[in-house]
Amino acid sequence: MSTFFVKLQVLPAEINPQYALVEGAFAFCWVVEDSAPAAYNKACLYISKDEWEIAATDTFPVEVAKQDFEDQGIELAQYLKAQENGISIVYAGWSRDGKTSRGPVPLQRSNRFDLNAYVGMQKKLARKGRCLHLDSGSRCEKIISAHSIQKNGQLASIADKGHVYTVSKNIGTLKKNDGCLSLEKCGISKVSTFRGFCKTHDAQLFSPVDTSPLLPTGQQVLLYAYRSMCRELFVKENTLGLIESQLAEPPETSPGCRFFQDLKTGTTFGLENLRRHKADFDASLRSKTYADIEYTLFVSKKKPFLAFSGLFFPEFDFLGRHLQNLADHSRRLDLITICSTPMDSGWGFLFSWHKTSSKACAEFMRSLATVVFQSGNAADAMFRMVVSNCENLAISPGWWEHLQKDKRDEVSAYLMHGANIFAPTDPEYMTKDLEGICQWSFENVLTNVGRRMLNKPRG
Repeated sequence: MSTFFVKLQVLPAEINPQYALVEGAFAFCWVVEDSAPAAYNKACLYISKDEWEIAATDTFPVEVAKQDFEDQGIELAQYLKAQENGISIVYAGWSRDGKTSRGPVPLQRSNRFDLNAYVGMQKKLARKGRCLHLDSGSRCEKIISAHSIQKNGQLASIADKGHVYTVSKNIGTLKKNDGCLSLEKCGISKVSTFRGFCKTHDAQLFSPVDTSPLLPTGQQVLLYAYRSMCRELFVKENTLGLIESQLAEPPETSPGCRFFQDLKTGTTFGLENLRRHKADFDASLRSKTYADIEYTLFVSKKKPFLAFSGLFFPEFDFLGRHLQNLADHSRRLDLITICSTPMDSGWGFLFSWHKTSSKACAEFMRSLATVVFQSGNAADAMFRMVVSNCENLAISPGWWEHLQKDKRDEVSAYLMHGANIFAPTDPEYMTKDLEGICQWSFENVLTNVGRRMLNKPRG
């Protein structure tokens, strides 16, 4: 990451402790981020959390280095502070009487983030289980920690002494890494679990995929997609609850509160789309109309080192072309699910979607076919897509620990693609980087979509 300097003109909000004395101020910001737009967005968020309103931008983000401040005491101290904390801000203000100035003003927050309360609410929501089965009801008594990635099939096959690497959910680790995601070793009994099904429905519904390798049949494909859907729905509902708990704390007039309101709007829109898609999957499950689910399956005979299960709304395709506008809340978003699956010999990389999402998803898969045609290999593009769009993954310790450090750093940096709320999406994020790391090879491709340039699927 790089360090950027940003200078903004700000005004104190009414609830700012400086409001009675200060008419306005300059906010001098040193921000550690991976791009200038991300640095600017991050500076604006932190300024709003300090109860200041942005009036104008004096200096747009410019990349800086330590030597730029060697002879400047305050500036050098703030630069070094940013290296430790990810951001540093100093305010220099002028008084309301026009005669005196106040500056630099130490960074003060009138509404300090209560980490203990946040973690407590997060754990409370995670423990609050509910059965997401299409026929759930009063008989769903024993809610379990269900695996969204199979424990005995996929996780056990890549584990070392019962452990794999997975994305850390520890708040302390996130703070230590300045909000950046990182991988940590974890026992497979705790990986990818969510309290989203009762014991009875989990065992009955997913038996065709938990007790047999993928063939594939239409039922199996639907169930893999459905499990990804329910896990994401569970996580998104908890995220909304967490945001609402934060909105209950600061005054509604707080600039920081506006950030959470915007976050709530986006999360609510995503959740509404997930619920609509789940209703479509529920209907297909209930009627056993398995042909409603379209899929493409890449088959590999190699031993897997990665297990994953997730979904996303594809905004851009593998060639960087725009597919759908995620900011347009007047339209329903198309959704695609991805997961790894155990097979008789080797493993499979499964793309699947409901036929109601065919418009964007078919174009998405056509772009992958173009990548195969142009380069003869889709592995790097598919690996980039998983790492950047799916935090619900597990990595073999043997593979990860033998990977060169610079390659591990590349993968870790790519994990932040979907998690960095400050950075706009790069349309070409699936077109470059991470080349040659995964070394995947696929001997066969099965699909039930369109013209059969690929092999005919079974089942």
